[in-house]
Amino acid sequence: MSNHMTTFRTVTDDALEQVLLVVVALNGSDIDPSGVAEMIRLVESAGGVVAHQINQRKSKPDAGLFVGKGKAEEITVEAEKSGLTTIVFNHNLTPGQVHRLEETTKCKIIDRTELILAIFAVQARTPQAKLRIELAQLKYMLPRLSGLWHHLDRLGAGIGTRGPGETQLEVDRRRARTRISSLEEKLDIIDAGAKVRENRRHGMFSVSMAGYTNAGKSTLLNRLCDAGVHAEDRLFATLDTTSRRLELPGGGTVVLNDTVGFIENLPKSLLSSFKSTLDVVRYADLILLVADAADPDRVTKISTVVETLKQIDADSIDRVTVWNKCDLIEPSATDDLFISALTGEGIDKLVDFIREKRRDALIWCKAEVENCTGELEYWIRTNSIVDSFTRKDSGGVEIVCGLYIGIDHLKKKLSDQGMSWSVTPMSSKRYELKAVPE
Repeated sequence: MSNHMTTFRTVTDDALEQVLLVVVALNGSDIDPSGVAEMIRLVESAGGVVAHQINQRKSKPDAGLFVGKGKAEEITVEAEKSGLTTIVFNHNLTPGQVHRLEETTKCKIIDRTELILAIFAVQARTPQAKLRIELAQLKYMLPRLSGLWHHLDRLGAGIGTRGPGETQLEVDRRRARTRISSLEEKLDIIDAGAKVRENRRHGMFSVSMAGYTNAGKSTLLNRLCDAGVHAEDRLFATLDTTSRRLELPGGGTVVLNDTVGFIENLPKSLLSSFKSTLDVVRYADLILLVADAADPDRVTKISTVVETLKQIDADSIDRVTVWNKCDLIEPSATDDLFISALTGEGIDKLVDFIREKRRDALIWCKAEVENCTGELEYWIRTNSIVDSFTRKDSGGVEIVCGLYIGIDHLKKKLSDQGMSWSVTPMSSKRYELKAVPE
């Protein structure tokens, strides 16, 4: 494998950088094994390997060093003895705590947020994702520049600076803010283009998948739509939104969206930078909350996903929990949606569920048209579920159909045809849908 850049250094599979992991349990709680396992996977996803681990139970963080002076000395001794130069904490630290810990340990200090941001940077593949990650990293690092540049208090001058009294710190802050503005402008242009593409799909029932990272959303998208998107057993393997059409049995199409996975304490700078990317979740008609059925910590992770949905104002959208990886557990007799995106088990039941949800959203009507052209018939069958299509002796047609896009869109389409027509709304409660043929 060729060399690649990570948060730690340029490494190969045979020479991953070893780090010291510091796990602190606050409020008197015990060390959580699942939380430790997740931190170890985060370090590995960022291009490192945990060589040694130090645990501490503490009622509350120390204002100066987070872990306290005695534990900081223990960490320093262990790092020096083991020859480690990078220390990772399982919590977020203040800029001052990072600075004081680096002064004490003489090592690079990485907190949880910086680690997650670094993983995103490693995993970013498209230009859009790389821009969003850079923006999130700059917003995170801007208030921490004082700690990074405490040793560079020399004066600077030159064209484009405020003058000879500007310090190196001020220069870098200004450059960071300028770069942030530039990135935001570029992303606004990209997002505008995405809005245009989204408008082209206006009227289609939108289904978005949300879930904890590595729950199998991309694999499920590939299973349902043969999407061919990148999927692997790795944290944050997917960063960009991928949308595909899903043709439903009996007619009708929905848009299925896959986007970035969630994690506990997802950095706010990431949520801000990926806000437009997550719009497919915020504006969805149905959310599939994909969860790993074989994960012993699945209940806690679902709670994390639900809380993140609240943060992006998507908690009021109709949603259903889809238990993935059911091939790894004993079969369940419940009515819950248990599937395996890998083997295909339960997929038909999931598709039927989506189809029924889409049908519930349809607006039914009876349309009578003087003369239905082939182009008009194709448009109607594409944008609705046609229950009956009756041709009259007069040459006209009577159509009973369910539209997701709304009756006004049908009326506009008929008006554009320049022929006589009438559209009568029908109550979905009075109208029984015909069974979908086997």
